Amino acid sequence: MNLSFADTLYFKKENILEIILGLHRSYKFLQREIQVCCEINQITFNELLVLLEIKKGFNKKIDIANKIYLKKQNLNLILKDLENKKIINRNNKEIFITRNGDDRIEKIINRVNLKIIKIFQKTDPKNMAGFINIIESL
Repeated sequence: MNLSFADTLYFKKENILEIILGLHRSYKFLQREIQVCCEINQITFNELLVLLEIKKGFNKKIDIANKIYLKKQNLNLILKDLENKKIINRNNKEIFITRNGDDRIEKIINRVNLKIIKIFQKTDPKNMAGFINIIESL
């Protein structure tokens, strides 16, 4: 029998509540931190999501809209705002992040990384690898 990491979490009735509460606390903690980082860097949360997708290599509007579940017209407004803030440049149908945009993203990522490390510092590396695999598959 081949057991995966998820099988070892013992998804019993009594453990589900603890999993839900733990995920909720972690999510709220990180969400607050991301919101503060966005405010400091004068961007919205949706703008950050768009920038992160562009940074990952998605530079066509349709790809970005599909990845973060935004309507194309909403994405157009976000891209226009990012362009006005000189965070992105658009060339034909492709989108590029400016140096200013890269600097803002790096500041946010570095600060959020510290919070994520704080949350998971006590987690066994083997369990963390499994957890990351589960999150990526969602």
